[in-house]
Amino acid sequence: QYEAIHYNCSHIGRRLIKHCHFARNDPNHQCFGAWSVKREWKQPYENCPAC
Repeated sequence: QYEAIHYNCSHIGRRLIKHCHFARNDPNHQCFGAWSVKREWKQPYENCPAC
């Protein structure tokens, strides 16, 4: 599961909250399933780290 961060520069960042079931059991934490966004929040006064 991920959380999505909406920055002022209109980019969206994703941060890993927890691994899926298969990734928890895989030594390299690889998950080949779909992304799941649990929560979203805005940073109205900050640009993303790339900007």
